Amino acid sequence: MTLRTRRPAILSQVDQRRILEAAVRVVKRVPLRCQGTPEFLDHLTAAGYQVDGELITFPGHLVDELVDRMAAHKAAANAHPPAELPSRLEYSTSGQGLYCCDLETDLLRLATVQDLADLSRVVEAIPGLGRAHPTFIPQDVPKANGDLHAFATIILNSSRPYRVSVYSPQQVERFFEVEVIARGGDREAVRRRPTFACKLWFNSPFMITRDNVEVAMKARALFGQPLEISIMPVAGSSTPVTMAGCLVHQTAESMVCNLLTLAVDNRLSGYRCGALATDMRSGVFTQSGPDVDLLQLASAEMSEYCFGGQVTVSRGPTTTAKVPGAQSMMEKSLATLLAVLSGTRSFGSLAVLAVADVGSLVQLMLDIELMEYLQRLLDGLAVDEERLAEEVIATVSPTGARFMEHEHTLRHFRAELFSPQLADRRVAGAWIGDPLEMVERARSRARELVRTAPNRCPLSEADRRAIAQIVAEADREALLERTSVAGG
Repeated sequence: MTLRTRRPAILSQVDQRRILEAAVRVVKRVPLRCQGTPEFLDHLTAAGYQVDGELITFPGHLVDELVDRMAAHKAAANAHPPAELPSRLEYSTSGQGLYCCDLETDLLRLATVQDLADLSRVVEAIPGLGRAHPTFIPQDVPKANGDLHAFATIILNSSRPYRVSVYSPQQVERFFEVEVIARGGDREAVRRRPTFACKLWFNSPFMITRDNVEVAMKARALFGQPLEISIMPVAGSSTPVTMAGCLVHQTAESMVCNLLTLAVDNRLSGYRCGALATDMRSGVFTQSGPDVDLLQLASAEMSEYCFGGQVTVSRGPTTTAKVPGAQSMMEKSLATLLAVLSGTRSFGSLAVLAVADVGSLVQLMLDIELMEYLQRLLDGLAVDEERLAEEVIATVSPTGARFMEHEHTLRHFRAELFSPQLADRRVAGAWIGDPLEMVERARSRARELVRTAPNRCPLSEADRRAIAQIVAEADREALLERTSVAGG
């Protein structure tokens, strides 16, 4: 029987109702500041929203209509029984770090193309490990093209393309051409389902920049993608510091996102966020801690209250630590365990440190062991005649504690017992003679994978050169633009 879990509850029905009602009032009172393209703003005007320069106001009756549509969506979603939770964890590397925690020294330095190439080979050498984001954005290339270099580097060092986000409208077509080469020239396949992401990021509080709109609208025109909007509000800086106030704020912003997707694509986009928190000692946002855990739990509850369905906690093994060690594993372990017990089965954030600003191969090894630990917990235990072991007990017990010698143990120990590769379980006397810590074991494992992991890129030399040419042309343009700006 696998482990049965149930998400902890934090908000009452009354709490949820009050948060939604306050959010509705906020949407009616607070305008959206949006540097939209003419096409985007035309959609909003046609939907009946009031556009005054960069300020978008949503008439009360249209907000009320949205609430009605949300209620109908919730009723339809809740008409179906909740899906059975998977018994297997899925986990991926992610992050968009500008820094690398050096494999040998643990010192932070700017990430390079070689760091990303090494990681790409290592990821594909580890069975079951996925990839959600590049982890490193190379900094030894023109700054304007870091994301494009990341996409190309991954393709040139992997068996297939993996996701990289596009943040500049000028890069969308280059990403497209690079992926077309990587996928054998099949332009239609890339149009239907590009690997790279072109989201519209909503900047709290209630702001959207021109580049974000242009990227999303360009992807919509080229690939037929509906508008995808995401929010990452931060309690104490971009929203009120009180958790209730933060939930009102992010619920209001989620409603605005739905008003936008209704105007552009006539569809609801759902509850698009889970808030983070501000660390008041440093003044920066954090993805770890009990405050973030509470906000993520409450966000899942508000998503279900507003739109229905079954929502899991959006958490990964995240940390604010800059190097692998006690802090990184405390924060990652607690957040991930809570998420697993709350029903989450898919995780990113492996290999990342410092709220995804730093990538680390050593941390990746530690993260994988954490996920293997949690998978064994989820596996639970089986009860059948073979595993009840009645005859084994009757046979072995009279002879003493000699179960290790019995064939029953040989048959089952791999499935029943957890055997970590990195955690040291020896007795203290044995450890004294070889005092190797878990982090050093992880470093040794990472070092070996960097040395032995093959490059699985299937592309021909001609295809490789074609990708390199696209990137080189982008670099030349970036250099010319920088020279032009510097020259006035």
